[in-house]
Amino acid sequence: MHDAITRDSRLALTDSLSVTVAGSPLAHSPGYSLPGGFVSVSPHTDQQTHESLLAETFGSVDWLWSGDDEIRFGKDDAMLRGFTLAVPECRAPDARDFTPWLSAPLAYGAFHSLSLENFDVRPTEIRWVDESAQHLICTFRDAEPGPHGLIRVRAAQGFDFVFASNVYIGWILTAPAEFLVREWEIPPPDRAPAGLAEALYTYLDTFVEPNIERMQDKDPTLLGQVDSLLTQLTLLPDDPRRDVIEEHVADFRSDWYEL
Repeated sequence: MHDAITRDSRLALTDSLSVTVAGSPLAHSPGYSLPGGFVSVSPHTDQQTHESLLAETFGSVDWLWSGDDEIRFGKDDAMLRGFTLAVPECRAPDARDFTPWLSAPLAYGAFHSLSLENFDVRPTEIRWVDESAQHLICTFRDAEPGPHGLIRVRAAQGFDFVFASNVYIGWILTAPAEFLVREWEIPPPDRAPAGLAEALYTYLDTFVEPNIERMQDKDPTLLGQVDSLLTQLTLLPDDPRRDVIEEHVADFRSDWYEL
């Protein structure tokens, strides 16, 4: 545990909910669903187990298209059980410097909720990925932390919640290509093939607003970029995570360009 945060430190996860760091990080592997546009660290693997999770927990959930992120705590002990967070479609401004995020003090553990009431968690609004696609960072447009006062809480393998002055401002998924899935399945345990991270970077750099709207309008230049990405993917070794990107991009190409 880094000196910047202790087990007694109160962290504001929302305006109405404070948590402390307790226990060990969640044992579940992250899953980054490109078709779903979310990152999930949760015990559920299908609709039935998701409904069981909701019945056994309290917290935030996307009820009736509210758009909220899902963060769930156990009713018995108020400990973090799992979470599902949306990945924004908008790119962070070039002027935003995320270097301090990657070197911020790091604490390991899950969250203990200091309240037993349900709450709302608004999803992040913009995303940033480095050129090697080793770090996917999602945050809010109005979150402008300085280089000081940042802390990370590693709540699961490769996943950090980020706080500025003890207030939640976003999250980091490290090595996102390793965790690619279609929906809620567990990603493969072996390392992703060489070149997959570069392909994921190309995907994230292409499938972002306003490009998405332009592709929906059948922009020919972006069609060329989509076809180039598909060619890039065919040159990679067989791997379920490669297939996730390839199938997702091919579906978009078919739907938007009717080809």
